[in-house]
Amino acid sequence: MITKAIDDNSISVMPEDSDDLLTLRRVIREGDRIVGDTTRVIKLEKDYARPDKGERIRVRIALNVEKISLDDVLDRLRIGGTILESSNESVPHGSHHSFILKINDGITITKKKWLPIEKNLIESNNKQIGFVLVAIDTGDCGIARLRGTHLEFIPNIYSGSGG
Repeated sequence: MITKAIDDNSISVMPEDSDDLLTLRRVIREGDRIVGDTTRVIKLEKDYARPDKGERIRVRIALNVEKISLDDVLDRLRIGGTILESSNESVPHGSHHSFILKINDGITITKKKWLPIEKNLIESNNKQIGFVLVAIDTGDCGIARLRGTHLEFIPNIYSGSGG
């Protein structure tokens, strides 16, 4: 997990694998403040627009966390809560929204007080060692990256020479 401390109460994180999402599930609690980019449907009031159709726009919002759930099959974390701030004035504050946090999506977590165990969980995942595995044959080469308990395969490279 890539982390950067913003101040004493805020840390920016970017999960790199499903273990990082599990760690964030353990760290993020009800009442925390999450800031990140998401999409939201904005219903525009035009004269000839369909009343039920809206436009999906990308906004940056701050959310007060009310519930959090992990979908380990799809490798994503769903964080629900009420909107505190937004980068677009069309997004009403106080309305409900859910972040879908996937691998390589960045968010900023702000807590009133970080517990030592929470800081240790974030920092220990940051120090995870990775290995590159290479298998070479006369006709092709296989490459994979081992990080924690996950093995990520990179497509084979073929030499193109016969025989």
